Amino acid sequence: MLYEELMMDSGMLTKFRLFKRITQLNQPDIPITRVSDKLSLNYQQTFIIVNEINNDLAKIMPKHPSILKKAGKIDSTQLLVTIDEYRYFLLKKSVPFQFILYFINHDYPSIDDFCERNYVSRSTVSRKMLPLKAHVKQYNLRFTYTEANLTGDERSVRVALFDALWLGTRGTVWPFKEIAIEDAEKLAMAFSEYFPLSRTYLGAKELTYFAAIFLCRTRKKFFVPYDFRYDFLMQDNPYYDFERLNKELGPVHALPAKHSKGESSFIFFLAHYAPFYTLEDDPSLYQTIHDFSTRPNLVYELVQEFLAYAKVNIFKKEPEILDKSMIIGNLLNIAFTFFVLRQPFPNLQNLVELPRKKKKADEQLETRIQSFFDEKSKEKEYRFIYTIKNPLVKAFKGVLLPVYAKPKHSEHLTVGVAFEHNFLLVRRIYQFLTDLGFIDAAPYQEALNDQYDLVISSSLLPRKKYPDLPLYFWDLSYGEEELTDLYRTLQQLFEKKNIIQE
Repeated sequence: MLYEELMMDSGMLTKFRLFKRITQLNQPDIPITRVSDKLSLNYQQTFIIVNEINNDLAKIMPKHPSILKKAGKIDSTQLLVTIDEYRYFLLKKSVPFQFILYFINHDYPSIDDFCERNYVSRSTVSRKMLPLKAHVKQYNLRFTYTEANLTGDERSVRVALFDALWLGTRGTVWPFKEIAIEDAEKLAMAFSEYFPLSRTYLGAKELTYFAAIFLCRTRKKFFVPYDFRYDFLMQDNPYYDFERLNKELGPVHALPAKHSKGESSFIFFLAHYAPFYTLEDDPSLYQTIHDFSTRPNLVYELVQEFLAYAKVNIFKKEPEILDKSMIIGNLLNIAFTFFVLRQPFPNLQNLVELPRKKKKADEQLETRIQSFFDEKSKEKEYRFIYTIKNPLVKAFKGVLLPVYAKPKHSEHLTVGVAFEHNFLLVRRIYQFLTDLGFIDAAPYQEALNDQYDLVISSSLLPRKKYPDLPLYFWDLSYGEEELTDLYRTLQQLFEKKNIIQE
């Protein structure tokens, strides 16, 4: 289920989808019937909702020009409010989103206090929380109300909170009332060397959110214990500095030794919990491969056995593809996380990717990976795989699919991609760009602004800083029609760049 479907009621969701569609069209005279057909609404319903959106825009920005024109048309070129800003405006009236903000920002949160502050009944809260409750249940998490909270494995709790708050704000506001952004930035910077996120534009902002959630939870005395399954990686390993955390927290907020060890290990675990690697020359990627390969452990053995299997059964014609450090590192991270948690865990891409019909390559790859893990889960030391086999197979497939179906391509347009830093989240847009055959795409870097033909970004923050940047906004929850619009833009840029000037 998509993020907005979890957080918004039906009326709010319809408004958001309509606003999103208007934003994507970016035309001065859009017939209302054009957007109403897309959302299966009649003309009158659409007209009423567009009027509501128009009023909302004036609330967000008092001098915002009207987007309504005569003759039943919409002028989306008049939009000054971004989709991130409008999403957050709607979420300020969303019970699930406000409930999360409430318990993360208050010292003694309770359902009665939340209801009083937000003028809602307990039954309304319970009803509107149902989709989100069902979503977190798959990760063995649950919301409590006597003491308002999200409970379960604290590692999964924090990742789930990050997903909820990051996707609701996309860095446009700071949602942490009790945590100074400077404190979060300082903590994030102190551990940045462990995180590939820190080396990309939006990734650095994501890391600051993770740091803020870390500070929120530890100051409320919710701690992560040390997990013995980390031992092979972190024990007696000078790379993982267990003294650093208390040095950064300072004497006022320093943690007792027991909690300091657990929380430090969580930070190091967080650096591995997702397939973060998108750059072959990432120092943390080299360190990961070194540590896993030089210390006896089941994770490295499993990945090596899988790669040997895949070279014979999946990539028989080009087995050398599987020797790429980025592929090995991402598979190690995935296997490590499932080895440690042994259950499904929250992930960003599930909240932003629309379900799609499987293609033949997708299905073939998944079947072959499934065969490997079906056999492997029968072995005594790998029996833990049995309960998490399906998500494990899908995660491995996500890493391998881009190279499994990779066509020949040439490099023409230089495109920067500024997305949240997660390989599974960005792989599909990279695959789409690669398939076009005339794109050279790489993670967006501010230092290369003058070289880009286009920057595709899931946030409009780069444009605010660089108004002349050729930026194409790309909402992470995109559909096939949006792909068509993006292709048209890229094709026009390609033709313009390659036209012979008289």
